[in-house]
Amino acid sequence: MMLRRLIALLLVVFWCNDLVAQDSPIIIRVRYITVKDGMRDEFIDAAAKKTRRFNSKEGSPRFFTWEIMDGPRQGQFVRGQSGTTWSDFDSPPAQKGRDYWMKNVNPYIEKQGNMQTWRYVPDLSYNGRGDNAPPVNFARQRFSHVKPGMWGKYMELRRKIKEVHEAKKTDAYFNTFSLVSGGSRDMWLNSTGFYEWADLERTGFVTMYEEVHGKGSWNEFSQLVEETMVANPWSRRAEFWRYVKEASSPPR
Repeated sequence: MMLRRLIALLLVVFWCNDLVAQDSPIIIRVRYITVKDGMRDEFIDAAAKKTRRFNSKEGSPRFFTWEIMDGPRQGQFVRGQSGTTWSDFDSPPAQKGRDYWMKNVNPYIEKQGNMQTWRYVPDLSYNGRGDNAPPVNFARQRFSHVKPGMWGKYMELRRKIKEVHEAKKTDAYFNTFSLVSGGSRDMWLNSTGFYEWADLERTGFVTMYEEVHGKGSWNEFSQLVEETMVANPWSRRAEFWRYVKEASSPPR
């Protein structure tokens, strides 16, 4: 059975507080949205009204919204449908909802990027807070461009990370996704949710890793990570995202 999903996202996203327990693969479709200058608050308010009206009731499509806080894409929004399976896309969103978006939200948008489709990977994800934990406020998104033919090694390394958290019973919360369509299929996303910035001050993971996997294992891990990544400056990039709760569907 699947875990509950990472914050109803983003889009893509990805990303999702709203993991649904099911056997079918969880698929997330997202778009990156650039809002017109000075229209940030108006966009959030309009998207929130649309979401409350069309995406908050039982059985309605679930949408999430995130705001990118740093990096070249700072200020963009990520909005997508979460907790879906492939078969869900056979039933397109209601026309009334789409018409409402075009009339009331789209006027604040300068540009909408192409769609991306991500698959949630439960074997590499971890939820140490329990299914009833409240949605997180922020997420650290780490994008990794893996070399062709190295997926298996990359997944093995990510599994070792999960094993540490399981062995130590930490309260960490992270989700792993692989890009299915809309870009390089060698792209992976590791999304770590947190409530306060002070949560990032926790240290000691390297020590825990070596307690679980043996002395010197962290250096070996770090070397293998380098070997799995495409050799360019953007093969491992990171962004902080803020969860826009008011413009996202409530958790199931």
